[in-house]
Amino acid sequence: MKSIWMRLALIFMAVSASGILISTILSLKEMDYHFSLYLSDVNQKHKQDLVSLLQEEYKKEHGWENGSMLKLEAASLLLGQQITLYDRDVEFIRSFGEAKSAAFSNLSEDMIPITDQGELLGYIGIRYDNSGMISLEEHFQIAHTNAMQWTMLALLLIVCLVSIFTAKRFAKPIVMMSDAAMDVSKGNLAVRVAVPRGKDELSSLVETFNQLIQSLQNQEDLRKRLTSDIAHELRTPLNTLLAQTEGMIDGIWEATPEHLEATRSEVLRLIRIVSDLDQVIQAEAGALSISRDAVDLSKVVASTVDAMNAVFQQKEISLTSSIHPDSWIVGDEQRLAQVVSNLLTNSLKHTSKGGEVMVSVINKGDFIEVNVTDNGRGISHKDLPFVFERFYRGDRSRNRESGGTGLGLTIVKGIVEAHQGEVQINSNEGKGTTVTVTFPARKE
Repeated sequence: MKSIWMRLALIFMAVSASGILISTILSLKEMDYHFSLYLSDVNQKHKQDLVSLLQEEYKKEHGWENGSMLKLEAASLLLGQQITLYDRDVEFIRSFGEAKSAAFSNLSEDMIPITDQGELLGYIGIRYDNSGMISLEEHFQIAHTNAMQWTMLALLLIVCLVSIFTAKRFAKPIVMMSDAAMDVSKGNLAVRVAVPRGKDELSSLVETFNQLIQSLQNQEDLRKRLTSDIAHELRTPLNTLLAQTEGMIDGIWEATPEHLEATRSEVLRLIRIVSDLDQVIQAEAGALSISRDAVDLSKVVASTVDAMNAVFQQKEISLTSSIHPDSWIVGDEQRLAQVVSNLLTNSLKHTSKGGEVMVSVINKGDFIEVNVTDNGRGISHKDLPFVFERFYRGDRSRNRESGGTGLGLTIVKGIVEAHQGEVQINSNEGKGTTVTVTFPARKE
């Protein structure tokens, strides 16, 4: 099986060689054609000059005398032609130029009449002797043909070398991506492909390929983390239930209302985890049940703030609001209240005693913006990109005082996106967090 670089090289060579051969052949043919026209024009000019010269000598000497003979002899030596002079009756007068081969005398003779004002003065016959010698014109044609042939061979060699180099360089990232894909299929997600220089489609393809592998690696890490987190979240209440049940069976744990209430709270926690997971799965699948009613978001936020104000006062955290009235959107009032409640719950958990939480609703015409800002401990830079992932919590100690199941923000994102909205988080560790939720405003 031929490798891709070899096939590319062969294609480059075939195309380039075809172009070189065609251009060389056309150049040679064009040169031959125009050079033959040039020779014809030169010979015709020589004949015209020779006839004009003889006309002048004939007038000057009133016949074919020594002056004409000397001129013809010089022309014969200069042009390398055998020239024969005839009178008006085509009677031989004299021949100039010696035959250099036996075949010379058998060559056809070009008879040219010499006239003066319509009066026939005589004829000259011209024979060309090309045997045993190469004329300057033929030598030029041969030199030109040889130069074109050597140039063609040099170009073919250069094309072959450049084609192989270019094909290998072009195919190298593709081959590397193929090898990397094989490694990824075997579970090696740490492999990356070097991005080629330049900003073209190939470098963009390699960058996209590396981003895909990075995304797969992130998803694999999150999957492993999700499995661990689900096991952790379910293990604690299940172990508690098992211990309480076994204690009751063994008589160690008395079935008092207080003990049964503790057992009930663990069951409720399991139900809440399962319910949250169900909402997350529905949101990710696009199957979350959302009503499409006209909702005044300002009233939803105000009522949620009022309902949770007592909890904030109990923890001695200031909860304030700045709400723009008549901020209408299309959506599900209960789901929207759940979004605000989850955001406020997160701020409550991560803001220390004496802290502040600010909620605002801003009507910006085409969209409605809800901001929840706190001055709590914030989110670390490395955790910020993953806060919307299922069960993700920056606190790996799993301390229940500092966080719940890790599904709150995942549910928030699902509900917001189901309303064609967007959610963003900006946070500085140790300074606080701002969550911005944007919904498209309801059209009148």
